[in-house]
Amino acid sequence: MPNKQKSALIGALCAFAMIVTLGLSFILSSNLFQDGKSTLVLPSDTEQQGMIDEQTEDFAQQNESKIAQITVDPSNVQAVIASLSRPSSYSCSVTNTLYWDGGAGTLQCRQYARDGAYRVETLNGDGVITQVQLQYDGKIYAWDAGSSTYYSGQAGSFSPGEAAMLPTYETVCELPADQIQEAELTELSGQPMIRVTAVQDGRTAEYIVSAVTGLLYSASFSQEGTRTQFIQTSVLSLERPADNLFTLPGQNHTIFVDA
Repeated sequence: MPNKQKSALIGALCAFAMIVTLGLSFILSSNLFQDGKSTLVLPSDTEQQGMIDEQTEDFAQQNESKIAQITVDPSNVQAVIASLSRPSSYSCSVTNTLYWDGGAGTLQCRQYARDGAYRVETLNGDGVITQVQLQYDGKIYAWDAGSSTYYSGQAGSFSPGEAAMLPTYETVCELPADQIQEAELTELSGQPMIRVTAVQDGRTAEYIVSAVTGLLYSASFSQEGTRTQFIQTSVLSLERPADNLFTLPGQNHTIFVDA
């Protein structure tokens, strides 16, 4: 095999391995194999940094009018969440803490969304980007930070939420209705929130969706009364992310041009 073809093949295999690693990270973070021993305790309001400023006022007003005359309960919560207005562009951080017997570990990502495209950055413990993934128009692109080459392929069922290792508001909307045990409109960090508790095979999940932005605010998972995972999102901006965040290594135009 010519050296050029051999190098290309090796590069493609390495990139594919990175995608598999991202997928395995999501599976591990989704609590399928966790057996934690920590007591389930939600962070206090002082630990939850909400975001209400001029950028969110329009969404807050739209959503307030939609839920003002509604009593949220298990029978209607999925329809209520689905009806909320949401930003088409945003940047957010994701902190995903996994718990096990005697310890805990944290995975961190940043996610950017615009024009139906998503960028997910995986960060190390120092906040430095280690891997990047883009998704747009049914395609996925991934590379190690600093690399001049990338993997590309069909995204299939691998969603941006899975890449960021977090559920989304869509996760709540797609739950089997008989799993939803509790649902209510509440307040957290000065924001109206929709809290949903679901139970399946002894595993309890509590999702909190912001009634301001319509996006997932946090998710907590427990098994037999012990916490195994806590996910916290923080909206950093509702501004349109810059073009260079959606540009592939070695190219000077965005992925929208290639769609």
